Amino acid sequence: MKALVAALDTELGLDHIPVIHMNDSKAPCGSHLDRHEHIGEGHIGLPAFERILNHPQLAAKTFILETPVDAPDDYARNIAALRNLCKKPKATKVARP
Repeated sequence: MKALVAALDTELGLDHIPVIHMNDSKAPCGSHLDRHEHIGEGHIGLPAFERILNHPQLAAKTFILETPVDAPDDYARNIAALRNLCKKPKATKVARP
């Protein structure tokens, strides 16, 4: 992940990437097929989405969901899957005088 983000920053500049398109993949990496799958149900997998969503240089980006709609609740299900992967910042205690 570190190498990918560094390459994106070098080649394009992360400030030129305002949006990240999110979908899992029906086909394995290198297949040259762009077939979308529900989050966590394809070859990319939940651990990769967790790393993307929580990467310090990517976490503030806008993410666009582009997954299949096979049932009425599919958008909500895929959004919930991504939200569950987002790590919430831990609360810090503030010393009071």
